Amino acid sequence: MAYNSFTAQAETKLDNKCRIVIPAFYRDGLGEEFRISLGFDKCLYIMETKVFNNVSRQISKLPLNSSAKLARRFNAFSFSAKTDKQGRVVLPPQLRKALGFEIGEPIVLAGMGPYIEVWSDKEFSKAVEISAEESDILMSYMNFDYEESEDAVDNELPS
Repeated sequence: MAYNSFTAQAETKLDNKCRIVIPAFYRDGLGEEFRISLGFDKCLYIMETKVFNNVSRQISKLPLNSSAKLARRFNAFSFSAKTDKQGRVVLPPQLRKALGFEIGEPIVLAGMGPYIEVWSDKEFSKAVEISAEESDILMSYMNFDYEESEDAVDNELPS
């Protein structure tokens, strides 16, 4: 399935009407209506509806004993959303409560390829910290040879 590749990050704040601004460079790839869901870390996911549906289908194919918690977190805390003319979207109270988002709080949006993560500024700072060991492992998988074909770049990282 082809999808938009969201990259970069942006900062916004949760306004007094519980909205955040989604920058134009993200909105263009989301379409008119998209999904906001509770992420698997201390963040939200924003994604195109077709990507959301694909992930939801993948979760539903897992054995029930291992997927119920994932499905509950991903599907039960999922909402359809649209931006207003200024690019703002309301974060539903269930999602704000789950992550403890407060009015006026700095919020970071981070492009993650097929989706966008929404973090409190404090939690995002923690999430991007990596140890020297993690850095060594990640760098061992980096390939900066720009002449290789894209097929060679599709290697999967170990779990």
